[in-house]
Amino acid sequence: MQQIADGSNEKFSYRFLFYVEQNYSFAILRPLQAVAIAAGHQVKWLLAGDEVSRGFLAEGEDELLTIKEAVDYNPNAVFVPGDRVPSFIPGLKVEVFHGLNESKRGNVYPERGMFDLFCTEGHERTGMLEPLAEKRGYFRVKETGWLKLDSLFNFKSETTYSRPQILFASTFTPSLSCAESVYEEIKALSQQGDWHWLITLHPKMDPQTVEKYRQLESDNLTFFDNDKVIELLHRADVMVCDNSSIFQEFLLLNKPVVTVNNREVQPCFINITEPENLASAIRDALAPSNELQTYIKRYGPDITPYLDGQSAHRVLAAVTEMLTEGWQDKKPANIFRNLKMRKKMGYWKW
Repeated sequence: MQQIADGSNEKFSYRFLFYVEQNYSFAILRPLQAVAIAAGHQVKWLLAGDEVSRGFLAEGEDELLTIKEAVDYNPNAVFVPGDRVPSFIPGLKVEVFHGLNESKRGNVYPERGMFDLFCTEGHERTGMLEPLAEKRGYFRVKETGWLKLDSLFNFKSETTYSRPQILFASTFTPSLSCAESVYEEIKALSQQGDWHWLITLHPKMDPQTVEKYRQLESDNLTFFDNDKVIELLHRADVMVCDNSSIFQEFLLLNKPVVTVNNREVQPCFINITEPENLASAIRDALAPSNELQTYIKRYGPDITPYLDGQSAHRVLAAVTEMLTEGWQDKKPANIFRNLKMRKKMGYWKW
């Protein structure tokens, strides 16, 4: 940590590391990067594993190429959208989450002793974690809002399209996904040309399923990688989804969603159980009833009160508060999990 001058006032400059294993992390972390750099802090990225693409880094984003470089960087804090992080990288470990709270995963968060601070999006997840924080005593919970919503709400686009844009997104878990069951229906509907289909699939989706959808590309259907999700959410008029948390983000833009076999059906979206009903459900969504529109508008504040596009400022404030208070690591050793991480990364220096 170094002290720097800012006019007549002094402030502290911290070293921050963004630990990334999936491509969806870029849109989550970039609002924090902008706020942190503007405040005089350093930001570097560590892309770990085979499922994250270096090509998604933007010009000027500073990458550390090896785990040794990350350790030597000696970050004050490590920010993680995923659910794991190597303990042997120094610094306060901050969980910022890769999605809004999902009821499909139950009402108990699987806290595994890997993080010092959880930055939650709203009262539901906060309520899950605060009792654990009080009981275990080695981590804090701060309700900040979800970082990706800053990207979502601050995105600007003035492009218009001649046809309705239908976004299809699906989770990867076979029991929760509709990607296989609606494939033939989407293929047929895309050949009709009434709508333009936008396809994006979870990065952990079965590669064979992904390739099937890629092969559907035509004048009426475009396949996109995960780095375009924010753009697609704004471009689309209707989303078709299943149990993926991405449909929550679409609802926060006050747009209608059609779900296929959703496990927690709510009045703010249209759910179908048979693929052959997809076309009629999309037509209903393109001309939503007043009742549906009312439920959609109520949805956002029920999920998170932080819809102002300023969550990155709150996350940064929560982290710098802990650092200036002299935070000390009190987490459990987690020997087995951390040995697995060392083996995965090939890092055995102690």
